[in-house]
Amino acid sequence: MRRVVLAMATSVDGFVSAEDGAVHWLFPYLDAEVEQWIMEYVGEADTQLIGRVNYEEQAAYWPTVADPQAPLLHDAEKVVFTSTLTEVTWGNARIAEHDIATEVELLRKRPGRDILVPGGVGFARQVVELGLVDLYRFMVYPVALGAGVPLFTTRLPLRCVASRTFGNGTVALTYRPDGRPPG
Repeated sequence: MRRVVLAMATSVDGFVSAEDGAVHWLFPYLDAEVEQWIMEYVGEADTQLIGRVNYEEQAAYWPTVADPQAPLLHDAEKVVFTSTLTEVTWGNARIAEHDIATEVELLRKRPGRDILVPGGVGFARQVVELGLVDLYRFMVYPVALGAGVPLFTTRLPLRCVASRTFGNGTVALTYRPDGRPPG
């Protein structure tokens, strides 16, 4: 069965963005080593679940850049959850036909690789709260924000299954919800 993988950048004090939503603090750490690791896990997925805000940001950026990640994101099926958009135009994107849980259930039954939730804290929280995440991939950047927007708003036991430290001090942490069998 396909896994739902949530990937999120975070500061060492657990914030996914500054209070104003800014993420500029992580850009100095996006070196070749970190970007290669990101490309590896993005390449393990052939489907993305994204909310409207994240969709609009990505659709405005990725088709316009010559970046090794761009083809991976362009070629992936993108299932957009929105109550305001009536059409989506980025390659291989479609508006979800069902609620999040039903859409995930249907996608899990189809053949394919991982189903990636690439951020967008509001949408990601919904996926977490529904208990749909099989694997969490956190890129922890070596900066403390002091305040900001957290991903988690309630307790969630997790089990670390992998970690990797990069030369620039960034740490990749991979977790499974505690009690879930490996898969």
